[in-house]
Amino acid sequence: MEQQNDEFAIDLLELFYVLRKRIVIIILTAVIFAAGAVAYTHYLITPMYASSSSIYVLTSSTMNLNYSDFMVGTSLTSDYMQMVKSYTVLDTVIDNLGMEEELTVEELDGMISVSNPTDTRMLNITARYNDPMIAKEIVDELATVSVERIAEIMAVEQPNIYEYGQVSENPVSPNMKKNALIAGLIGALLAAAVFIVLYLKDDSICTPEDIERYLKLNTLAAIPMESGSAEQIRIDERKRLGRKKSKHKNGRKRIGGGDSL
Repeated sequence: MEQQNDEFAIDLLELFYVLRKRIVIIILTAVIFAAGAVAYTHYLITPMYASSSSIYVLTSSTMNLNYSDFMVGTSLTSDYMQMVKSYTVLDTVIDNLGMEEELTVEELDGMISVSNPTDTRMLNITARYNDPMIAKEIVDELATVSVERIAEIMAVEQPNIYEYGQVSENPVSPNMKKNALIAGLIGALLAAAVFIVLYLKDDSICTPEDIERYLKLNTLAAIPMESGSAEQIRIDERKRLGRKKSKHKNGRKRIGGGDSL
């Protein structure tokens, strides 16, 4: 068991060296992926802007409640959240803004989010749109229609709009830095995975350790070969053959000269 762990550790160490030798290619791949993500985000993804408004659920007629009534009012906040995104409210908002051709109720529903901060009687409504001014108009109209609808359905005093939306100067999505970071990480992982697969598929024996590991044989001796020695052997061989050819030609000339005499 200990021997298997040692071999596994050696394999991990070899993988580390394999990746370290190709670290430049891995980094270059990560940079290329990150640059591609930046270009894609900048030129192909439409930026979205967000605007938020807040509704205060409690009214002057609900201020003098006992604790149990107050808890009931707290649970009703969830009902209010559902009313804000009801079909009737969204359809009325679209009609009031004259956006029948631009938006459907389903599309507007996907652009709206409603939240209730913990331990508060506030409803925060957020609208996202590719135009910051239209995003503000949508969220303001949605808040106005919602308080009217809540008062009508719940038969209570109309809640107050605590805060209207603001025109956002910066888009909330897409996040270019986040996309570049994720793409760069994916590129680095893919490059590393390719090199690891190539290493694992390479079953050639290159070192004495490979002989002992895969063939289960002991290495008795190794003949070192210096860098460039193989090339030098080929050069020396060509020189030797060249000298033999030269001697052969000279011998033929001498023989020819003797016959002419």
